[in-house]
Amino acid sequence: MKTLTLFAGAYACLLCCSCGKNNESAADRSVNQKLSAVSATAVNANIADYTIYTFSCVAGGKYMEVTGFPTYNEKYDDQRKITQYASSVSDGVIDGWQRWHIIYKTTVNNTRYYHIRNVFSGKLLDVPGGSKVSGTQLQQYFEFPLLSDEQLWSIEPAATSGAYRIINKGSGMALTNAGSSTADGTPITQETAGTGTNQQWILTAREADTYRDDRVVRFFNRNSSSMGSVAFDEGTSIPLSNGKVLWVTQDAWDGASLQPNGKFSCNSFFSYGNSILIQPSTGNWDAASTPNMTRDSSAQGRPKQMCDIQPGNTFAWPGPGVEIGNHVYIQCGEGSGLSLSDQSLYDLTENAGTKWQVKRTTPTGMSGQNAINYAAGMVKASDGYVYVFGAQATGFGYTNNVHVARFPVSNPQSWTFWNGGSWVSNPVTGDGARITDALGTAAVAYVNGKYVMVTMDQGFNCDNSRNIYTATATSPTGPFTARKQVYTIKEYLYGNYARYYTPAIHPESVNGRNELLVTYCLNFSACGVEDCVNGYLDPYFYRVKGIRVPYGKIGL
Repeated sequence: MKTLTLFAGAYACLLCCSCGKNNESAADRSVNQKLSAVSATAVNANIADYTIYTFSCVAGGKYMEVTGFPTYNEKYDDQRKITQYASSVSDGVIDGWQRWHIIYKTTVNNTRYYHIRNVFSGKLLDVPGGSKVSGTQLQQYFEFPLLSDEQLWSIEPAATSGAYRIINKGSGMALTNAGSSTADGTPITQETAGTGTNQQWILTAREADTYRDDRVVRFFNRNSSSMGSVAFDEGTSIPLSNGKVLWVTQDAWDGASLQPNGKFSCNSFFSYGNSILIQPSTGNWDAASTPNMTRDSSAQGRPKQMCDIQPGNTFAWPGPGVEIGNHVYIQCGEGSGLSLSDQSLYDLTENAGTKWQVKRTTPTGMSGQNAINYAAGMVKASDGYVYVFGAQATGFGYTNNVHVARFPVSNPQSWTFWNGGSWVSNPVTGDGARITDALGTAAVAYVNGKYVMVTMDQGFNCDNSRNIYTATATSPTGPFTARKQVYTIKEYLYGNYARYYTPAIHPESVNGRNELLVTYCLNFSACGVEDCVNGYLDPYFYRVKGIRVPYGKIGL
């Protein structure tokens, strides 16, 4: 748990208690008119597969959305009910809980069926329990592993020009604005299909956008006492040639610490300072199939802790890594409190099971210095080198210079460092040697022919700015493009902004949609809010969260 002591000084936190609900103002109407005219296209004939739409009922003119208070993260939950509401607009865009992906899934008896997925939560429009009762209010729910009729919808032209009826495959009933209401908060239900305007919907296409990947988020909701690491920060991934993926964590709680209510006691602490999970394949998001890596001869007597905490230190935080032959090399930052004093390169020898051999090494130049922490990324390039990216803090935790080092694939102990014009034997700090600058924290990876940097606003200080940005380059030494905002973090801790950090990029996680998986972590804290409630800590606030960013937003 990276606490407030990471940064000197204290900042007042700005409380945001709005749940995003406002009657549509003239300004909102103006924004929506511009959206419709410029970035949105009314659908008149065919539904485009894998496109974001808003759903507004002809009878009420309001938008279908997920219920709940954003400041208590309720809109992320399974079983949140679906209602209608006036447009909710942030930064000129209709909010994610009113935008929905339409995703083609199957054709049965010449009828095309779709999933309807909320952009904000990543969950599907769902008929509770597959009910066939008319008047049942709809909900959002996670996607079932197998296609389920209660989550499949046909979309057919309605009597009103440009409108559609949306029919559930399981019940045969239609998406309905109950009672043809014009009121905010009216339930959206399923009812016997008819011809009324309360079952006719205007679908308006919106620009491709970043969305929450619920399958990835749920993968890290490890709620069994037998699962090993169940809550942690970091979340760097290392793909292996055998198809498996290593997920590297920093401070971690073991499942044995989970109480019967699925939370941790407030007086509990980390079980180990780092760990590694072994995912069976890039497409297997089953937490129960993803065990901890183990080792012999741990200095702290913790077989699930891969990097030893050195004498006199309090932490060993592994970062990025790369596979070379049957070895995996992982950078590890070492120090006390929240201050880096050294770093090492761990050599892990692969094993068919969970137990691996572990060796700590200290390459000259990288080890023995703490000015540049080479924890931002590792890329094995086609030129025979592994490029390692690091950050040098320059602005009280708000800004960083990003630097790059490299070592030959044939010799991970032989590091050289970019000084702005050539490769030299020792790290060079300062603006002249940097390849770009970043904000609070950063990650770099190679994606679709480009080096991609993901950076985010400083998530530990209590600021309103909570954005994630990307920039790209064609060379590991830059130059990088200007940063572009691709997502805004919307998570809170009991009404106040939750702290967030440690972005990571996962190019191996290909979903066939030209979308990049990016993760970040929350922290057990928020300015002005106590994280311990009734004697318990909620693991939700110390787990990895995943989002998918369209390549088009990144420039790939």
